[in-house]
Parts: sequence; C-alpha cells; structure tokens
Amino acid sequence: MVTTVELQKPFEYSWWVSLIWILLIIVAVAIFAFMLIKIFFLDKKKAEAMAGRPKTPATPRVLPGMKNKYIQRVQDINYRYAAGTVSKRNGYQELSGVIREFVHEVTGINVETLTAEEVRAMGIMNLNVLMEEYYVPEFAEDERAKNKDLTKSCNTAVGVIRSWN
Repeated sequence: MVTTVELQKPFEYSWWVSLIWILLIIVAVAIFAFMLIKIFFLDKKKAEAMAGRPKTPATPRVLPGMKNKYIQRVQDINYRYAAGTVSKRNGYQELSGVIREFVHEVTGINVETLTAEEVRAMGIMNLNVLMEEYYVPEFAEDERAKNKDLTKSCNTAVGVIRSWN
C-alpha cells in the first residue's frame, strides 16, 4: 500500500498583517511619548503658575515693603518722563505694567492680561480708577491722549498704592 502525503506550504503572513503590527507599535510609542510630554509640561506650567504668585501673603507686616518698592518704580517712570528719556505712551505702558505687577504680587490675582472691563467686573478696589487713568494713553492714538498728564497719572498711582489695604 502506497501512501502519498502532500505537504502544504508553510503559513505565510501577508504584507498587510506586518503593516498592522508596525502601525500598532508606532501608535503605542506615540501615545507613550505624548503622555510623557504632557506630564512634564503640565508640571512645568504648574511650577510657572506657582512662581507668579506671591510666596508670602500681603500681610500688614509685608505690605509696606511691597508698597515702597512699587511707589519707587512709579516715581522712576515719572522722573524719566520729566527728563525726556521716556515718551508719554511708553511711560503709560510702563505704568500699566507696574500697577498690574503690584496687584498680582499683593493679591495673587493675575490681572496682567485682563482688559479694563474684566478688571472692573472683578471689583478690585481702586484698580479700575487707575486703569481708566492709563488705559486710553496706553492704547489709543496720540490725539486722544494729548490731554492726559503722565505726572498726574503717576501721582494718582502712588496715592492708590499708598492707600492699598
């Protein structure tokens, strides 16, 4: 009795199975990399956000030193304007930055990127008065800012900083 056996070809993967495996590996590596980047950048952003907040609250013991620091900066803007080394617009822009930094440091509220309307809605005492003082000269055309006096605005800012509670 003669028995014949026909052998089958060995199992072969077609090209699309290999392609699916390669794509799955690429997707897994991409997800892993995305998660690592997200974790590291979130930690960095949290650290940056915390760095922008005051490390010590504006207690009655700390507040006078903060006030003096910012009053000196406002007076420096006024002196440079009087000496002619800074223009009116640039002086108002610097005044805006100093006031916003002061509020951020004292309260922990980041008002540096808010508009005048947003600050007014927050109800921070006297800040809306200051912003109305420098908002037009800071952003408007020079014609609308002609009747604004930077020295008077600086004096108003110093008064508000001194009266801050």
